[in-house]
Amino acid sequence: MRRTVTVGLILNGLAFMLIGFLSSAPWGTDSVSNSNPAFAGAPLLFLFGILSVVSSAVLYEVLPDRRR
Repeated sequence: MRRTVTVGLILNGLAFMLIGFLSSAPWGTDSVSNSNPAFAGAPLLFLFGILSVVSSAVLYEVLPDRRR
């Protein structure tokens, strides 16, 4: 179970990072004044993705392993 939860948390974090990065990167802008993120929370979404991936290691260690 802990492997499934950890992999799910990593994949969600990577998706958040990808969406946050692509939304906040100034793709195809012609000046600095047009280089604002697509939505205001895009950098925060990127940071939430990083936090999610890093916290997955803590969650992996805290969850009990399946006894055989």
